[in-house]
Amino acid sequence: MTSQKGLPPTEKEFKRRLIEEYFMYGSVDEVLRKHRWGLPISYAGYQRILAEAEIVKTAGPNGRLSEILDFLTTLMEKNIPFDYLYRKMPLSFKTSAATIYRILSYIKEGVTRRLATGLIITPFGNNKRVLIGEDVSVSRPELGKPFGSLSIPMGFSKKTDPRETAIIRVLQQEVFTRQAIEGGMPNVIPARPKPFMFLDIADVRVEIFHITLPKKYSNSKNFFSYKLKNYNFLEIDNLGKLEEKGDGFRVGVMEAITGYQKYLGLLERNLVFNPLQLKSRLNYFLREEEPLPFR
Repeated sequence: MTSQKGLPPTEKEFKRRLIEEYFMYGSVDEVLRKHRWGLPISYAGYQRILAEAEIVKTAGPNGRLSEILDFLTTLMEKNIPFDYLYRKMPLSFKTSAATIYRILSYIKEGVTRRLATGLIITPFGNNKRVLIGEDVSVSRPELGKPFGSLSIPMGFSKKTDPRETAIIRVLQQEVFTRQAIEGGMPNVIPARPKPFMFLDIADVRVEIFHITLPKKYSNSKNFFSYKLKNYNFLEIDNLGKLEEKGDGFRVGVMEAITGYQKYLGLLERNLVFNPLQLKSRLNYFLREEEPLPFR
């Protein structure tokens, strides 16, 4: 690890690079592995640098969840036998058939085991425009998963996390990564945040929060991460038309936005309500129930 001029980095540059690579590769173990364990810092020392920079650690195997969701979505969309699809998977597919069967059983029972956090982020002065980015995780052509599926910021949480911590993790990982690296995370989380919606995707319950950005952070040029790219604010009234044209959304995203539309409607009527509870269309299909319409 050297500076841009080819010289050994200063201590500040070294720490900054360690934080940046943590976001690039997703864990301390993976960064050390990429450098063949040759970095001049111990595992504990690396963790201490992240803690001093107030980086919220990742909370789960996001890549493995994406793999499972892609598989289950293909089952739903192509309506083909489980065994036939599983045999077509390449060697890079790591999830066992037993694990997927177990998740299918949880879905049929209506059980959620894990927790995630999703963010509906709107710009200053317009609560009908929602921040969307293109998912730049590895494409899976064998599952029909295109590169760049549209997504809201979303990721695993720990059940012991305060909600503020869960939200900060998603903001650092998927929205304000540059600011997290530089040590200037914007304060955009509302006081005592409460989810407006619970959305079940496979065996994961996603708590979804609404965040309105201050004017200074409402330009898409402020957003950067290693998980999403090409950020844009999309009008929620146009999202149904986008899907009809074939624009790809990550599983659960359309349901999250539909729930947000219902939430806005309840606010306009000045109603006090508990968080909405929805299941993804994936869950409806795998439970052999009739899914609710998007509109």
